[in-house]
Amino acid sequence: NVSAAVMVLMAPGGKVPKDRSWKAAKVTMAKVDSFLDSLINFNKENIHENCLRAIRPYLQDPEFNPEFVASKSYAAAGLCSWVINIVRFYEVFCDVEPKRHALSKATADLTAAQEKLAAVKAKIAHLNENLAKLTAKFEKATADKLKCQQEAEMTAGTISLANRLVPIPVTPTLDPLRVLTDDAVVAAWRNEGLPADRMSVENATILTHCERWPLMVDPQLQGIKWVKNRYGADLRVIQIGRKGYLQTIERALEAGDVVLIENLEESIDPVLGPLLGRE
Repeated sequence: NVSAAVMVLMAPGGKVPKDRSWKAAKVTMAKVDSFLDSLINFNKENIHENCLRAIRPYLQDPEFNPEFVASKSYAAAGLCSWVINIVRFYEVFCDVEPKRHALSKATADLTAAQEKLAAVKAKIAHLNENLAKLTAKFEKATADKLKCQQEAEMTAGTISLANRLVPIPVTPTLDPLRVLTDDAVVAAWRNEGLPADRMSVENATILTHCERWPLMVDPQLQGIKWVKNRYGADLRVIQIGRKGYLQTIERALEAGDVVLIENLEESIDPVLGPLLGRE
């Protein structure tokens, strides 16, 4: 019975042999190594339905028990145990495998859902960032518009006041240079190297009387030559960005010295802003 049950379980393609006699069993087990390999490598996860149907009567036999069979043959008891456990494994496998597939599918679905959620969150974050930028631009544009409107209203008010002003009489032959300077001062400037033309005299007059720091556009270096001669050793000459220029300005402020910034570019160090604005 044990050998017959083994033949049933191992029937290729579910073709259960009709002859399951001891004689037929001995033929099957004749090549011991091959027979043992077929037992070890048996595909226990795929048992044909015909084999399962045919094996039931053997399993239902009370004497189909490894302990009972062992009293007759230890080898047969081992085969008996193999048949019983192979069938039990297959029954458990058939119950667990669908659940395992379901778990795998659920895990895959969860992963896909999490990835989709992450993508949606990233898109929302991007949209919120764009919204914040657009909101900031809108608020700035609104503020700029309001500022322009206020400036326009102030300008209109200034024009209105200007239109109501009484014309102030001015002497036609008035020369501002005669008011701000005299020949002696101009002569001193020329001795210091100032060119004799009227534009140079006008520039020197502006430089010595203006309440703001004058900016000199001096491609021929005539103005800087006059300034250096005029102020002499008290003049502090610096260039923005050079080592120690801020310390030089600080000491000049403390001592009341004149500072000349050479080679000024289009932008000025922001740290000088309050100083240039007389703040």
